Amino acid sequence: QQGCIAATCVQLTTSILPAHHLVHWSDKEDINMATDLVRLSCTSKGTTARASSTWKHDTRKFGPLNALNNNTEDAWKSAQSEESDPLAYFEIDFHRPVQVNELRIQFQGGFVGMDCIVYQKSGDETTDWEECEDLFIDPIDSNEVQTFESEADDAISDECSALRIEFGRSTDFYGRIVIYSLEVWGTE
Repeated sequence: QQGCIAATCVQLTTSILPAHHLVHWSDKEDINMATDLVRLSCTSKGTTARASSTWKHDTRKFGPLNALNNNTEDAWKSAQSEESDPLAYFEIDFHRPVQVNELRIQFQGGFVGMDCIVYQKSGDETTDWEECEDLFIDPIDSNEVQTFESEADDAISDECSALRIEFGRSTDFYGRIVIYSLEVWGTE
């Protein structure tokens, strides 16, 4: 395991950007120096992940933890979606209260999850999922890292202990989704 290596975000263009923008990374440290945010999704901090499905049921090669490990050769790959149930999801459990400021996601182009809804859970496993009103994810079909910032003043209004991203569809004809990197940044 490579630990928790973070990155500083560099905006690619100076033009006005939509709600999300593409970024490049340079491996620096666990703190985003511009805003004092920390990477909350580090497996070394006890964060875990689960997903609706895994390609060929091979969690070692294609499991959801691969999206959190900061190794660009690993990825979470979902199984094909069924026509009767096209919805896929990815859950991150922090096992501690956090405030989320942004998500940084790198999909494989052609296998991008679309029509996303983000949910949060506060408290233990018995708590119901609530939709995050301040965190909107609208990815484009690209290999680049995409950053989605909370629209709240500081962070998602309430502290949460887990996040769930539901994907309504995929850019892949068969409904597969591939995430190379999913980082959650905020405060503890």
